[in-house]
Amino acid sequence: MQKIVLTICLIVFFLKVSAIVFAQGQKQSLQTLSADAATAQSRGDFASAAEFYRKATEIDPSIPELWANLGLMQHQLGKPTDAIRSFKHAIRLNPSLFVPQLFLGIEYLAAKDPAAALPYLETAEKLRPGDLQAALSLGRAYEMLNRPDRAAEAYSRATEIAPGNGNAWLSLGTAYLQQVENDARVMTSADRNSAYVTLRAAETLTDEDSQNSAVTWYKKAIASRAIPPCAHAEFGITLLRLKRVADAEVQFQLEERTASPCGLARVGSAIVAAAKGHPDVGVAKLTSVAAADPAFVQSSLPLFRGVLSADEVRALVTAARARKATGAPNPDIASLIETAFTPSGIPPATTAGKDATLQTHQAAKAENSAQLYATGQYTRCDHSLKPAIARLASASQRLLASCSFYIGDFSTASMAAAHLKANPTTRVEGLYWESKADEKLAVAALARAGEIEPDSPRMHVLLGDIFRQKRRWSDAETEYRRAIALDPKNHYARLSLAIVLFTELKTDEALAIDKALLEEAPDDPEGNLLAAGILVQEHEFEKAEPYLSKCQNLKVDLIPRYHILLGQVYAGTNRIPAAIAEYKQGLATDQDGSLHYQLARLFQKIGDKANAEKEIRMSQEIRARWDEQAHIALGQESAQASRP
Repeated sequence: MQKIVLTICLIVFFLKVSAIVFAQGQKQSLQTLSADAATAQSRGDFASAAEFYRKATEIDPSIPELWANLGLMQHQLGKPTDAIRSFKHAIRLNPSLFVPQLFLGIEYLAAKDPAAALPYLETAEKLRPGDLQAALSLGRAYEMLNRPDRAAEAYSRATEIAPGNGNAWLSLGTAYLQQVENDARVMTSADRNSAYVTLRAAETLTDEDSQNSAVTWYKKAIASRAIPPCAHAEFGITLLRLKRVADAEVQFQLEERTASPCGLARVGSAIVAAAKGHPDVGVAKLTSVAAADPAFVQSSLPLFRGVLSADEVRALVTAARARKATGAPNPDIASLIETAFTPSGIPPATTAGKDATLQTHQAAKAENSAQLYATGQYTRCDHSLKPAIARLASASQRLLASCSFYIGDFSTASMAAAHLKANPTTRVEGLYWESKADEKLAVAALARAGEIEPDSPRMHVLLGDIFRQKRRWSDAETEYRRAIALDPKNHYARLSLAIVLFTELKTDEALAIDKALLEEAPDDPEGNLLAAGILVQEHEFEKAEPYLSKCQNLKVDLIPRYHILLGQVYAGTNRIPAAIAEYKQGLATDQDGSLHYQLARLFQKIGDKANAEKEIRMSQEIRARWDEQAHIALGQESAQASRP
């Protein structure tokens, strides 16, 4: 009996020893495999490293880090399906691991599935808020989901993490631009009759150096029952650019007589005085405005750049220095004028929230904000309302949007606008202020990106887009060619170059580039639209039609162009009723009456005299307005040329 018990004890002992030996061997084997994997990984042999990690997971499949490392190697090897499987297994074992959350999101982004990527990237950023790649990837996911507002938030965090990263600033700028475009699309589709939409259109035309066209829109804005804030003042600035000083002065006076006058009118009156040869009066007025809020003068003066001649600016600076020499109180108006009217002088995107001398105003009571606005104390207004931004009523949000915008605190203006946009009754106002503020934020971000990475292909593309918007075709062509030289496979840059070349009537090169692009992406709607446009211009209607059949999923702003081209194809192939139907869907873009005229000719072909005469009348009315604007522009150019 004792012998049996001793035998059993020996068996148990040997089993325990064997288990210990096996465990030690297993541990040693895992350590060896991990070391071998790390060595292979360091020399770039990802296939061997992946195999070592795979063997390690077979030995002990309960270690999440092994699965995460295996997924990383599979990611490096370009095996997304395997990588996704490994990362998901690691997350099941330990959801708090950063690497699999981040790279699972990155894999889904690469697969163009941002909805699947989003929750993993959001988790990754929460796990490691200071990680640049997590912030950039999250921004990219939101961008792909057409949520530029959230993308901008993520990219903004990326610029805080790495202020010297040009890609972060470039992405932030493009996100803001996309938000501006989205806001404009909503405004023009849902609120097209609002005075805010009209005023925004006028401002956009002014920014594009189309002041004569902007005048018409400003007149519509100030003729509305509820005139948006600063409409008279902004109209006055545009009139100053057209050298219509007396008319501008009238608009500034009208603004100052409104219930809540905009401070731009006071600055405008000072510039009018300088333009009329009274720099002393101008300096006195500017000093008065700056005494209430120097940040406002710093932010608003650049709006008048190009209004005064070099001699008038010098006279204004001289008068300001003379006034200071007499012991007149600060601020230094001369320096503000020099900075504002220097072509290279770019004011900061925001200074209001960082000036230590202004922090004492943060305790100002919110109920005084309307009075602060009315007296031109925009910085104090901004500081009084900003701390409670999420709890403000609509009226206070309006004030905050205005106050913060006019001192250059565009981030706060954008946040206040977002709250206004969320309220159906103030939606159009929110869209208006958000588009204005985000445009300023975009310019600042892109300028910063340009300083950091002046030769980035994306930067050249963006510059090309800006020049194209301003109809500076040659400059746009140069920028797109620079982008292509740096990145020969850049699809967007090549397509944009082809569009510009077509606009410059360089159709052979434009079509050659476009056909090469369509060989790579046969169903690209914009590429097909361009090819159709080139062929229609050459009266190759039958060749153009197949390209138009592939123009599904066009951007909203290109749809009228599609209908016009299809109408031209139908007209050129004697399908008149179909052509008429297509033309009607593209008439919203008729700026000079030519589309209405072509539609009239189509009605004549089918013997519909009544509709033909109606379209002729509309064409003549639009043409008359177009000619009037062209005449004004020509007159202004002649006047400027005749100036001594």
